[in-house]
This record gives sequence, C-alpha cells and structure tokens, in this order.
Amino acid sequence: MLLHWFTTGRMMAVSGRFTALINRVRYRDQDEPDQEMAADDLVAAIRAMTADTFGGGAEPSDLEPPAAAPPAAPITLSGPQAPWLHIVFFGGLLLGGLASAVAWGTFAPAWGLSGEGFTRTFGDGPATAAVLLGGGMLTGFGTRMAGGCTSGHGLCGVSRLQPGSLLATAAFFGAGILFSFALEAL
Repeated sequence: MLLHWFTTGRMMAVSGRFTALINRVRYRDQDEPDQEMAADDLVAAIRAMTADTFGGGAEPSDLEPPAAAPPAAPITLSGPQAPWLHIVFFGGLLLGGLASAVAWGTFAPAWGLSGEGFTRTFGDGPATAAVLLGGGMLTGFGTRMAGGCTSGHGLCGVSRLQPGSLLATAAFFGAGILFSFALEAL
C-alpha cells in the first residue's frame, strides 16, 4: 500500500480502479489533463453540480464563505489515470496471488468454495452458483454504497483515521462476523 502511495500519489483503491475501468468503457471518457482551480472556482463548480443533481433548493444559502476569508492557494485536480495503469495494477494482484499460491504449493483452481460449512449448506450444484452470484452482487452494491471496498477503507482509510472508513470497516467486519455465526448455526 505504501509503495503504491509513494509511486502514484494515490490511494490503493481496488473498487475505485475497477469502477474507473468500467466507466471508461461505459462512458468512453477521454483523459483530461491536470487542472488548476482556485478554491472559489472549485466551490462554485461543486455548487453548480449539486444544483444540477439535486435541484436548486438543495443548497442552504447560509453556506456562503465569510467575506474576510484569506485567498486560498490553487487546488490541483489530477485527471484520470491511463487505463493501462489500472490493468497493470490488477495484473499485479493476480500475479502476486498466483506466485504466493505456487510458492506455498497450494495452487488448486476451483469453481466454488471449498469450505465444508458452505458446501453442507448450499450443496455443489446450481444453488452454489446462485449464492455466489448473489453474494457478489451484494458485495458490489455495498462497495458502491460505502464509497469503497475493504482495501480502500480497511487499509487506507483506517490507517489515516478517516471517520467514514472507521465506520465502514466496523460495519463490514461486524456483518461478516454475524453472518458467519448465522451460517454456522445453519
């Protein structure tokens, strides 16, 4: 995670990278160069986007900045990363996991989960595929709803003591523990 931060200047966000690749294909985004924007211009742009998304009445008028505020330094907005960087990142994850499994002699590809409890509860047939597909969809939904995945929140956000990441990490670990107890009870 630190190597990624120091070499790219960005958080290591697996779901964010996956979303960026999907959006690149979905919306055919073009790379935008880095933009420099004054703080007042950034606030104006955010307000305009808020009004477009939620309507004009969504912004309280008492949020005006104080008139005597000191001028802020320009904020640099970096554009999206090139698609090949995302592909290299995911390839590194795949090759790292493969190298680890081969080194430990545990490489054994399978189409399902090998846990006894899971197989006993859901079997080996189509129900297994349906449960795994449903679980994947719920995981994707939760990732979008929480604004990140376990690596983004658990590794990067918690290490920076970000309140949202602390809450999200507590929620997904708590839900995982409760669900494992529920599965064990079945």
